[in-house]
Amino acid sequence: MSIDFAKYLKISRPKFWLYLVGPYFLGALLAVESLTRLNSWQFWWLLAWFTFPANLLLYGVNDVADYDTDQHNPKKVRDEALVYPEERAAVLRTIAALVLFALPALIWSNPRVVVAFLIFVLLSLAYSLPPLRLKARPLLDSLSNGLYLTPMLVAWGFFSARLPSWPLVAAGILWCGAMHAYSAIPDIASDRRAGLGTVATLLGRDGTLNLCALSYLGAALLVGLRDVPAGLVLGAYPVLIGVQARRARTRVSQWYRYFPVLNGLAGMCLTLRFLWPLAR
Repeated sequence: MSIDFAKYLKISRPKFWLYLVGPYFLGALLAVESLTRLNSWQFWWLLAWFTFPANLLLYGVNDVADYDTDQHNPKKVRDEALVYPEERAAVLRTIAALVLFALPALIWSNPRVVVAFLIFVLLSLAYSLPPLRLKARPLLDSLSNGLYLTPMLVAWGFFSARLPSWPLVAAGILWCGAMHAYSAIPDIASDRRAGLGTVATLLGRDGTLNLCALSYLGAALLVGLRDVPAGLVLGAYPVLIGVQARRARTRVSQWYRYFPVLNGLAGMCLTLRFLWPLAR
């Protein structure tokens, strides 16, 4: 069965593309000493790959595996796209082709880049597909969303032979885990109906909000110990979650719709923070 490009685009969640391409570009800025080093065609090739192709991989595999749950989820029908059983083969073939699109850059890259790229691909698959299906393992589902940090490690690998500092990696995992846990709250009812265990079905709405606040706070502190302005940017998250937990805990679904805007603004601030010293 053929699928038109418009549906593939919807499956890839364009409003979330910044969640992959943003960390990728930020990883390069953190690794270089001068913007003149950003002259690698391989780097720009994979930057393009982390837009539509990478997101179709991440979300397309998820949608292929989750039809039984998604058909009961109003958010999927309203805001995203259902992948019907008869469409699965076409979606998987397209994903495989787009993964191969990354090969030219990987062949002429160093092992650090290749390993980080493979980690991203494997986690994208393991998150949704059996036998691991990490998304159905409470707490591991949020922890495994550290996969959103791997594009940063891919870009880092182009320009630095040393590993990123552990506080940076830990902060990224905490931030990604909190974002996943928050996004799971609107799905509690549909996930419970489908028998899908998640961090949100385990902890409930209030417990998950508390976990998000603590995780965001930990990420802000770890980053702030190294860079105060960046820590202040991330510090907005625990404040907002704290306000919601006290005053608007029943409105997570409504607030969640604005998080792509918030994340885009935070990413822009972080990018400018680390771009400015390189551009002077």
